[in-house]
Amino acid sequence: MSTTHGSLSAEVDRPDVFALVRDALATVLERDPATIAPETTLAELDADSLALVEVAELVEEQVAERTGRRLHIPDADLERFRTVGEAAEFVTVWTG
Repeated sequence: MSTTHGSLSAEVDRPDVFALVRDALATVLERDPATIAPETTLAELDADSLALVEVAELVEEQVAERTGRRLHIPDADLERFRTVGEAAEFVTVWTG
């Protein structure tokens, strides 16, 4: 996973969370992170349910490392995300 984003803290900002989600997607889907924007749909990335579970696990691990708090993204929520931005917003709300 890329370490170009800032570290998450008690005060997490949207750019940090977006970078975290984007980098996890790029790692799992073997994509260039620069090609992933908030409005990019998961369908455009060909992210199937297995890939999304892997992305969620990476994001959960990174959030725990940076905040000391455990995040769990339920599979039901994964299925509802249409865009990368929606996924990042979920994490932002949880960590905020």
